[in-house]
Amino acid sequence: MAPPAPTADTDTSSFPSEASATSEPPAESGLAIKRGIVTLSAERASFRPCGEQSDLLLVDQTDGVLKREFAGEKDADGADQVPKLYIEAYGERSIDQPAPAGFAGGFTLEEVLYATPDQTRSCDSPPQDYIVAARGNEPFWSAEVTEAALVWRQAEEPKEISIAAPQTQDAEGAVSYAAANNDHKIELLIEAQACRDDMSGEYFAYAAKALLNGKQYTGCARVGSRTF
Repeated sequence: MAPPAPTADTDTSSFPSEASATSEPPAESGLAIKRGIVTLSAERASFRPCGEQSDLLLVDQTDGVLKREFAGEKDADGADQVPKLYIEAYGERSIDQPAPAGFAGGFTLEEVLYATPDQTRSCDSPPQDYIVAARGNEPFWSAEVTEAALVWRQAEEPKEISIAAPQTQDAEGAVSYAAANNDHKIELLIEAQACRDDMSGEYFAYAAKALLNGKQYTGCARVGSRTF
């Protein structure tokens, strides 16, 4: 079953591309993906960057996507709990502006790319060196685009297909990747449309559609550290 995909901004500025995937911006650049833990509370939200011990006051310049998507989180007993989320996002630290006591500064959240309440594989995992990764359920499938190849994985045989030199094409609100060899043809369309995995609860800023040898698949997509 395809994850729900509410309408989102279709600005293509944050889409990965072959031309921009060959270099990475400085870690504090607004173009670099920031990773960390967000704590949402009724009074103030905070952001703790991965690898740091201090919280930053979160200034949300999105449409409140985190609160909207995760405000109903429950604990093991079914009671409301303060959501703690691992996120990947665009934003900038503001250390020169005054912050309330207990905060080491501020963080302006500009766009949420990925968010999950499951923190077990979050900051402990290194940034992924792909351009984009997509996956879906029922049936399970995944596709990963790197500078070298488009790799398809699925539960049935063949369980993995790797095709070198994928071709990229940009369109308004979307980017597509295509690769083919003598046995298989893979097409992957990534759209600027919010997507929620209804099995894991993960939030993605992008939705995905795929074709493997003409068979259609749907799912969600996540951009990697090689985005810019």
